Amino acid sequence: MGLNVKICGITSMNHVKACINGKANMIGLMFYRKSPRFIKLKKAKEISDFAKNKIKRVGVIANLDIEEIKEIIKNVDLDYLQFHGNESCDFLKKVKKELNLKIIKAIRIEKRNDIKKILSFNNVSDYILLDTKIVKNNNLNFKIKSKKLDWNMLKKIKNKRKLILSGGINSENLKDAINASNFKFVDVSSSLEKIPGKKSVKKISNFLKLATKL
Repeated sequence: MGLNVKICGITSMNHVKACINGKANMIGLMFYRKSPRFIKLKKAKEISDFAKNKIKRVGVIANLDIEEIKEIIKNVDLDYLQFHGNESCDFLKKVKKELNLKIIKAIRIEKRNDIKKILSFNNVSDYILLDTKIVKNNNLNFKIKSKKLDWNMLKKIKNKRKLILSGGINSENLKDAINASNFKFVDVSSSLEKIPGKKSVKKISNFLKLATKL
């Protein structure tokens, strides 16, 4: 695959099979309770166990304390933890040291000056995901669709090796997003759904077919 892809908000075995068959790089399991893509530990374990060694498994969390995180990873085998809240660098360092898991940190990018946040989390994160919204004060309105980032604003970032592009990406604008931003890794979720929280296997497959050509 020319483009690396993470499909987030996986909730069924059919979803993960479509991701594996389409050669996605990562799946995201959502442990943020207010999300329509929230998955219970029992189901997450079933999907994770099936996906092991076939695709990288990411647990998506927001503003949890370390004991809550330990409870998740005690039940579900994961390759990465993705922090989608306002977690500090010091907290991420503590998590990484205690739990020995790779880390993805989501940061909100709205204006050019926000790009400086990348430097703050660069050393502690294995990947940094650039999005248009994160969970603040344990609240995120999922009724509002993700806005797309200003991709041209990101083109001049010199080192994109650890960066993942997210926010409003779909099959129709994927090529434009890559050409404008020059990113090599994307995260996609809601655009592959039939209704909020329910993915379409056909949409997953079609998106991944397109990604192989880029």
